[in-house]
Amino acid sequence: MSVKRVLLVMMALAGLVQTSPCDDTPGISVLPRGPGDVQVKENRYTKLKEQATIDQQLGSQVPADLQFLDYEGKPITLGDIPKGKPVLLVPAYYRCRLQCNMVLAGVFDTLKRVKFKPGVDFEVVVFSFDREEGPADAARKRGELMETTGRPVKKGSFLDGRFDHRTVADWRFLVAGEEAINRLCDSIGYRFVRDPETGEILHGMGIVFLTPDLKVSHYRMGMNYQPFNVEKDLQMASENGIGTMVDKLAFVCMKYDPHSGQYSIAVIRLVQVGAIITIIALAFIIFGNRLFGRKLGGVAPVPASGS
Repeated sequence: MSVKRVLLVMMALAGLVQTSPCDDTPGISVLPRGPGDVQVKENRYTKLKEQATIDQQLGSQVPADLQFLDYEGKPITLGDIPKGKPVLLVPAYYRCRLQCNMVLAGVFDTLKRVKFKPGVDFEVVVFSFDREEGPADAARKRGELMETTGRPVKKGSFLDGRFDHRTVADWRFLVAGEEAINRLCDSIGYRFVRDPETGEILHGMGIVFLTPDLKVSHYRMGMNYQPFNVEKDLQMASENGIGTMVDKLAFVCMKYDPHSGQYSIAVIRLVQVGAIITIIALAFIIFGNRLFGRKLGGVAPVPASGS
């Protein structure tokens, strides 16, 4: 092809580009649409995830007779654990690929910075809510955490007492059957659901503080926990303290996000709470004015004294 012909072809193409309309909006396909383009299918995963919540049940009694197995296969009941100490209860199943690992990492990072020591001042109990897991799964998870977070310091070494927090050696990793799991989860308001198609367990993210007599004292949601708050919660639980109505109100204003696996402030709920408070205040003002106005109106005027 000669140079002139190449130039003519290039000029023709340039003219087509200039004359064609430039439109950034998506084009409309002339091909027939499929069912997926006409109907928006319900997100099955999201609907299942919305059922996985944590219902705050402050003051609820956790059954002490629940039978569990530790990572070595030894039987133990929840009532055998506290021995006069508060309990930090961590729901997490050991084959979870993401969220449970994030919760465990968050607990470990926090406990490194608190003044209380696990196994001495309080007990950390990690329990699997997967009925299909056994002691081998608990031992595997414990071993993984030991490798990543650190093994216990040798007794008598110069590090003894300095870095005791930097290990999960004193944590308890438990498994149980379906009945014990359901009873424990019901007592703390922990709701999970198994995806029938994938077998994955969908669940919320949070930890629970129990008093020495196994009553629910407080909750911390999500996967990040401030050391100051955890110290305060452990102290309150050790004194058999129970969370207040303020904690429940704060929980009402939290909404579970199934995509991030965390709890966030729900603006709509805050508006609802504010509207209720406003209505109550207005009702008090209106009826208060009427009530006191009637009382003041019924008082006879004092006659002026004659000279």
